[in-house]
Amino acid sequence: MYFFILLSSVLAAILLLSIYHYVILPVFISPLSKIPNAHLTSFFPFWIWWKRRTGFENRSIFGAHQEYGPIIRLGPTEVSVASLDGLRQVYTGGFDKDPWYIGEFRNYNTPNLVSMMDYKPHSAQKRMVSNVYSKSYVQNSPDLQTLSKIILNERLLPLLQSVAEGSSPVNVYDLAGAAGMDFMSAYIFGITNSTNFISDIPSREHYFKLWRNKERRLPGRETAHEELESICLARCRAAEELSQQLTNKPSPSGFPTKPVVYSQFSAQLEQKSSEYINPQDRHLVIASELFDHMIASHDTGSISLTYVFYELSKNPALQSSLRSELLTLSPTLNYDPSKTEKSDSSSAPTLPDPRSIDALPLLNGIFYEALRLHTATPGPQPRITPPGGTTIDGYAIPGGVRISTSARCLHQNADVYPDPMAFKPERWMNGDGKGFGGTEEMRRWFWAFSSGGRMCLGSNFATQVLKLIIAAVYTNFTTAVVDDEGIEQMDTYTARPVGDKLILQFRQVG
Repeated sequence: MYFFILLSSVLAAILLLSIYHYVILPVFISPLSKIPNAHLTSFFPFWIWWKRRTGFENRSIFGAHQEYGPIIRLGPTEVSVASLDGLRQVYTGGFDKDPWYIGEFRNYNTPNLVSMMDYKPHSAQKRMVSNVYSKSYVQNSPDLQTLSKIILNERLLPLLQSVAEGSSPVNVYDLAGAAGMDFMSAYIFGITNSTNFISDIPSREHYFKLWRNKERRLPGRETAHEELESICLARCRAAEELSQQLTNKPSPSGFPTKPVVYSQFSAQLEQKSSEYINPQDRHLVIASELFDHMIASHDTGSISLTYVFYELSKNPALQSSLRSELLTLSPTLNYDPSKTEKSDSSSAPTLPDPRSIDALPLLNGIFYEALRLHTATPGPQPRITPPGGTTIDGYAIPGGVRISTSARCLHQNADVYPDPMAFKPERWMNGDGKGFGGTEEMRRWFWAFSSGGRMCLGSNFATQVLKLIIAAVYTNFTTAVVDDEGIEQMDTYTARPVGDKLILQFRQVG
């Protein structure tokens, strides 16, 4: 009898503690209890967990902000903000990242800029490589100009001419990933060590199959990840050999471009490795970082380019207007196979100055409007509030709370972007002409590349390369939709097309 009385008392105590911990504390006592709940059960973690698991996270958070305002409570210790005050404090205030990034983005069991939790080591490593991704550097890089000529004139444009002549439809989502990978790997490792996924379709298909298995947690995920890591390590070794050759002989024949990113990062680590890393781990630190750069090029880059093609393909008049603007470039990007001798970059037509492409107002409007409406990473970017807590939009938030902003919530603010679900490139052409177009308020709310010290490292590289591809394609071809079934974006952190495709027909101009 005593045992049952004792057991009953213990169970009652557990029940009371559970009620206090899971109901009374989060509902009535926690400072977060004053923040509007995204759902009436938000004081439990299950609502947002279920939305994430079933692929409804982004739209659910956006809907809750629409109903309850710029700050909402997602769970007992989780908050979402959709305001400039929140954006400024969370992403320029040095808040550390949430541990979620470790599981999603760490390679070789070694941190990189995306998966680093702490702010200070992240800042130190970013300084080692940020120079070669600055806008001034990429615009003036002879290596980037050379590899761009090779990839456009020897790979992409000949392929598109061939499919146009044969009236063969193309999955541009797949092709965009190939182009992004070729450009990025050439800039990182040198053109001789780059992928050639535009032309080498079997290699492209194999690599992307491995990536899908890893990213989507399909059977064989671990094996796929290991093979992807081995591919990157092999390219790092090749880039190291090329760097050594260039050190001994600045311009050896057969090597038209340097391994720009690899050389920069490797040299910086060589100087500072004793301060930040174990020298024995140097090759893994390099590989982990550069593997992430490659992922971004074929993952988010392909999404952005696909939706530019999609919006243009639905609007022949807009294509015509864009082509008229592109023909003002000097030199133009007209493709003439007779003027391109394979493997001789010096004979390829000179490309327009990157600054002149960047200054085209309609191209700029199309590019930024596609990134706004079809953001490649619309999901939450979680951080952790510092020990002392913070105050955002008048609400006190204690330390240790998971807090995030989502690009979708910012980009669909109707007060900033009227008719936010419509594709309107002209909205970026009607502003004050500063920055990348639009009004100052539009630019402050634009978040396709995030913001603060942890914003996308390669944003300037991506902008230059993607604008160049768009300009080269629409100077020479028109596009029309053949099959856009499944073109709607996934409701995930990285939002690819549901159908993994956009099938277009290319036709040569003139």
